Amino acid sequence: MRKGDGVIRRIAGVVVRPRATLVEVASRPAWVATWGFILIAWTLCGGWLLASDIGRQALIDERVRVVETFGGTVSDAQYQALQSNPPYWVYLTSGNRALLLPLTTLAVAVAVWLVANGDGGAATFSQALALVVHASVVLLIGQLLATPLHYVRESLTSPLNLTAVLPFMEEGTFRARMFGAVDLFALWWAVLLAMSLSILTRRRVGRYLLAITVAFLGFGGVVAALIAASGGS
Repeated sequence: MRKGDGVIRRIAGVVVRPRATLVEVASRPAWVATWGFILIAWTLCGGWLLASDIGRQALIDERVRVVETFGGTVSDAQYQALQSNPPYWVYLTSGNRALLLPLTTLAVAVAVWLVANGDGGAATFSQALALVVHASVVLLIGQLLATPLHYVRESLTSPLNLTAVLPFMEEGTFRARMFGAVDLFALWWAVLLAMSLSILTRRRVGRYLLAITVAFLGFGGVVAALIAASGGS
């Protein structure tokens, strides 16, 4: 089998048969080609959006939204400066895209490696990195689905966060803000990370999934509390 075919098979396997695929990844850790595919596809996706007038305006609107959310204001002069020099970095920090950054992937791989070895596993860092890279496939899928929605909605906020997909979430409430900070595909990623730890330690998935889910909701709670404390809108 050619190397490219193996990469495609593993990427597809993460979606259709995740545990079996992650077991294979752990037994034969390889991550360079898959990581390269993820980053190239994500770059092309973001490049297409940000090359458009709608995408650049969405950058500005997102920056203004975040400032106002935390109680700040954007003056006319500051807004004109944003229009003259769109803050492209905003794209990387919005919509859970920070989870796809190489530094994040490496940091999570280190965490998986440390937790696995501290919990009775004999994992190598190569195994941990390969598993985290392959878990990131679902984050890429989320971006591929979200990008055309960003264009249509003219907004960089995640159209797939829990507030958007769960019913009866009143806008502006603590609960809506907390769940709005958590993306549906980020939770799928969390499930795959828990599964990866289970494979490395031979312990139950639930042992890790509960901790990761609590961490996600805790992050959302912190964001909601900061918004409330700052008096933002």
